[in-house]
Amino acid sequence: MSLTIQSVSTELLRVPLQQRTITDSQSTVTDVEFLQVTLRTNEGVTGYGMNWSYTTGLRAAQVMIDENYVPVLLGQDAILRKELVRKMFFSNHFVGRVGAARVGIAAVEFAMWDLACKAVGLPLWKYLGACRTDIKAYSTDGGWLSWSEDDLVRDAVRLIERGFDAVKIKLGRPDPREDYQRIAAVRRAVGPKIRIMTDVNCAWSLATARYWGAKLADHDVYWLEEPMPPEDVLSHAELQRAIPIPVAVGETLFTKQSFRDYIVSGGVGIVQADATKLLGIDEWLEVAALASAYNLPVIPHTNVQQKLHVQLAAATPAALMVENCYESLNEMWEEPIYVKNGWYTLPQEPGVGLRIRPAVIQAHRIG
Repeated sequence: MSLTIQSVSTELLRVPLQQRTITDSQSTVTDVEFLQVTLRTNEGVTGYGMNWSYTTGLRAAQVMIDENYVPVLLGQDAILRKELVRKMFFSNHFVGRVGAARVGIAAVEFAMWDLACKAVGLPLWKYLGACRTDIKAYSTDGGWLSWSEDDLVRDAVRLIERGFDAVKIKLGRPDPREDYQRIAAVRRAVGPKIRIMTDVNCAWSLATARYWGAKLADHDVYWLEEPMPPEDVLSHAELQRAIPIPVAVGETLFTKQSFRDYIVSGGVGIVQADATKLLGIDEWLEVAALASAYNLPVIPHTNVQQKLHVQLAAATPAALMVENCYESLNEMWEEPIYVKNGWYTLPQEPGVGLRIRPAVIQAHRIG
């Protein structure tokens, strides 16, 4: 079997959120940029990949693909995916090793996986070899930092009534005592059986994280996510030794070596690898295998890429659940998936499933 890449095309679009403006300690999100990559082959199979950003600037990744990666890809067999990823990476060696360079490579890599899965008629999770047929979901769509305490509690209760038994709340207000009070209010409202996760989005110092991380244990918080800047591995290791709550990291880590350093140093309790931030699916699987070797759970970071990470989780025994976020964007996908009673149902159509509906591209294309 061969899949000879005949053409590569890219589309950049910006899609508004159809919900209340959402805010964490670093960002206010009103819309999301998407980069759609399409690979057409001589054999008549078409593969779709995607990457995204909730800040502007994804055009940089589009330029990397159009100018650096297309010459590497044309006329090549997409089945040789790992070799093509290596060549793409070194085509931009002096331009960028992380950030936009990897965002573009990952989008292409997803499209090559899509081709391989379609060629054998299987969805990604079956192609990889599944260990389960459904995936537990937890929700981030109700815990935004800008919402009042009453709204926070109301949304947590609403999500539980929908069937979720795990919700994530954003932290990082100027006074951490407000964060603590908000978590206490949610715990009183949802009772002792619901899992509450927290996410600081890198806003705290080590001293703040050590003190308030320990205090959050009063309310049985399930994890403390990204408490400090991700470059500071040693402070995360010191924090994890000091508090009883698992420290979760991964959203802003871009290489398997970064995950290695966190894992070996003891700076992480929950691995939140995100294939859209790494070099794609292959590197995500390597990180997941490394986490498993250290008996660490894998819970992928997800904003808009649920369909991808749900399938990776279905093929990863160490994966416990997958985040559910930005639900208002579900209908932009050619074949969306949904959460029912707190669980994702796995897709059945062949491929990776990252094709954006043509009508959405037409309506929201930029450039």
